[in-house]
Amino acid sequence: MRWVTYATDAGDRVGVIGEDRIHPVAQGVSLVELIGRGAGGLRAAGEAALASAARTVPLAEARLRAPTPRPPSVRDCLCFLDHMRNCRQATGSPRTLEDAWYQIPAFYFACPSTIVGPHDDVAISPGSAWFDFELEIAAVIGPGGRDLTPEQAEEHIIGYTIYNDWSARDLQLRETPLAIGQAKGKDGAATLGPFLVTPDELEPHRRDGRLALRVEAKVNGRTIGSGRTDAMDWSFGDVISYASRGVDLLPGDVFGSGTVPGCCLIEHLSLTDPAAFPGWLRNGDVVELTVEGLGRTRQTVRASDAPYPLTPRHNPDRRPPRPRVNHAPSKLPYTRGLHEVGTGVWAWLLPDGGYGRSNAGLVAGEGASLLVDTLFDLPLTAEMLGAMRAITDRHPLTRAVITHANGDHTHGNQSLGDQVQIIAAFEAAETVDLGEYATWLDAERIVVNIHRRYRERDPSNTPELDQMTLMAMMAERELS
Repeated sequence: MRWVTYATDAGDRVGVIGEDRIHPVAQGVSLVELIGRGAGGLRAAGEAALASAARTVPLAEARLRAPTPRPPSVRDCLCFLDHMRNCRQATGSPRTLEDAWYQIPAFYFACPSTIVGPHDDVAISPGSAWFDFELEIAAVIGPGGRDLTPEQAEEHIIGYTIYNDWSARDLQLRETPLAIGQAKGKDGAATLGPFLVTPDELEPHRRDGRLALRVEAKVNGRTIGSGRTDAMDWSFGDVISYASRGVDLLPGDVFGSGTVPGCCLIEHLSLTDPAAFPGWLRNGDVVELTVEGLGRTRQTVRASDAPYPLTPRHNPDRRPPRPRVNHAPSKLPYTRGLHEVGTGVWAWLLPDGGYGRSNAGLVAGEGASLLVDTLFDLPLTAEMLGAMRAITDRHPLTRAVITHANGDHTHGNQSLGDQVQIIAAFEAAETVDLGEYATWLDAERIVVNIHRRYRERDPSNTPELDQMTLMAMMAERELS
């Protein structure tokens, strides 16, 4: 059977699907209440509804809610270890997992109060610029249980549904150093629906005891990922058994499977191939998740208001920042501004002489000028170009040479006019694509490349950080 909860003028109503129509049960009866009766009781209620003379509702006309709009609890698990391996690779870490991942079926508690229906709009988590989705399926507990074996746990599953674990990746990374579990990066929203499908309906899709359901995730009609649910390393029986140790599971408790590998955005992030990344979700994007036997969800992403800011607490253990000193000799003091260093040659310098704030130059000829590098910071690039205007008004800027096209001398390129031809150094055989650097992704590349430069110039005083940590630092400083 396929069960739904749908909205009516008198409140939510529960029904069972028969020939594309909803056959309602009595007003005021929730699906969690029916679930608590066990598989036999749920089937009996469905058969009674199908045989009833009560007015039915066309499925296509109903506003579907989540099958269980407020489940007692929601645990999201990580049954597909390839998802974690892919995420690590995407953020520059090795794919190798620690032993704990092979010994413990991981899960965290999600937020029941932010469950949304299969066609509801979804607001971006406040303060997030890296909003993502995750295609999962969920198992719903029927009769409660405690200290279950994996085999008993499978028997306690009363149905399955699609689960979309909406994720704010920048908030998630920012909270990672706390090491106490998921928080605002994961509680913005979770989708359940459109149906709760009983296990007997899915028996034809079982392979070696596991559900082998084909899945596909799309954003604005473009396929992001696809796969099958039998790629699980940990089964639902395993994770439910583990969760039930010393704990009473309740009727309606939800267990997410974790992401089917490839069916989210972050797994497609590559700092070495930025053009391949489809981009984080934005206002107006439409996300469609399809799972064989379970149906389809289709939701529109919406912008949200900025969060209320909190004042950081004083950290008594924080060391004062180390003064940045440029050990390279210079004929000019490192003062902010444009300095003429030769006939028709100018240098743009910044005040602190640190490595991170790159310098640039300008060479003026007869009726034209050549710019040598832009800056990693757009306001600084605008200030530099403004200071050069007295020269470039007389000698128009026609060319820009990028001495190393790997991040910190390329971000400002988007501030140049279309008339400026950008010429990259040998590292980049083709002209730099300005559009690429107008995206969020260049920010990550800048942070990573600047850190690498620091390590090269001053390894003894620059900590060695992986890309995941650098991205978390960037999220904390709101560079995205």
